[in-house]
Formats: sequence, C-alpha cells, structure tokens
Amino acid sequence: ARELEAIEVESKRLDQEPWEPGGQEEEEAEDGEPAPAYLGQATELITQALRNEKAGAYAAALQGYQDGVHILLQGVSGDPSPARREGVKKKAAEYLKRAEMLHTHLP
Repeated sequence: ARELEAIEVESKRLDQEPWEPGGQEEEEAEDGEPAPAYLGQATELITQALRNEKAGAYAAALQGYQDGVHILLQGVSGDPSPARREGVKKKAAEYLKRAEMLHTHLP
C-alpha cells in the first residue's frame, strides 16, 4: 500500500504541471513552426496513461508511458528547435521515471 501511496503522491505532483505539446517550448521555437506531429501523438498516449494511472489501471498506464516516451525519443532527434528538444528530453525523462516506478510496483 505504501508503494501505491508514493505513486499517488507523485501523480498529484505531476498533475500540477500538465504538459501541453507546444506550450512554452513552442513559443521559443526559432522558426515559428507549429509543434511537430510526434508531440501530438506522444501527448495523446501520455494523457491516456495519466488517466489510466488515476483509475488504477497501472499496467495500461505503464504501456502508455512507454509508448509515449518511445515516440518522444524518436521524434526529438529530428526536431529543429533546440529549446523544444531540451523540454521534450526533460519530460521524457520524467515519464520514463514514472513508468519505472509503476513497473516496480506491478505484480
């Protein structure tokens, strides 16, 4: 039960910092282009993973985080915006850590 409490606390902390694809990173893009497609795809998966985690569907949440992070890491290498690349890498690391935490506590 303590492990799940830790996950819930972490979940609440990250809920206070919602990630919108194109938030601050997009404004810093030098070329003024809209957010790349990979961000939208990853955001959908990660948003669903957050919902699954809140609902207690930890296995589904884990898969969503893994898939979302995979798309982020694939797409970030070709992103033309250095500021967005940096932001995406930070978020990918956060969600990867979250996935690892869920994985540790799954049966």
